[in-house]
Amino acid sequence: MLDPDDEKVIAEAKSTGAVLITWDRVTRLAAGGKTPYEILEQAEHEAQIQGKIQAEVELIRLRKLSPLELTRLGTAADKTSALFRVHIHLTKAEAIQVRQLRVELDYSWRAIARFYSVLWGGLWGSNQITGMVICEKAANLLGEDFMQEPWN
Repeated sequence: MLDPDDEKVIAEAKSTGAVLITWDRVTRLAAGGKTPYEILEQAEHEAQIQGKIQAEVELIRLRKLSPLELTRLGTAADKTSALFRVHIHLTKAEAIQVRQLRVELDYSWRAIARFYSVLWGGLWGSNQITGMVICEKAANLLGEDFMQEPWN
């Protein structure tokens, strides 16, 4: 299940002709997007066929953030996930429910975040990082990895 914010991101990517690059399996499949690894593999393949310079140009075209902006976003994401890791706690029953939402009902990370924001009265809304932390904690409780099958 996509969150309304997922739908906005997908619509924006499609309207600009951009390729949506995300780790979130649910969002990626809905948008016809790719993982960062798939983009790199595609660039490496193109480098072999077209020559290294052309493949590097294509990667530059795909990047819309400067290295400094990307670093700042990564730092902010790390701080946000660290904060949520401290404050979000799950029981085994909640972990099972999170797994059902993510694995069986295909909730995106944003949809997971919004679901628990409403249920728990949290103020994070559909924050994707929060959804990732919730899934990570649930998967860990169940002895699984939220970045691997069947979670992602």
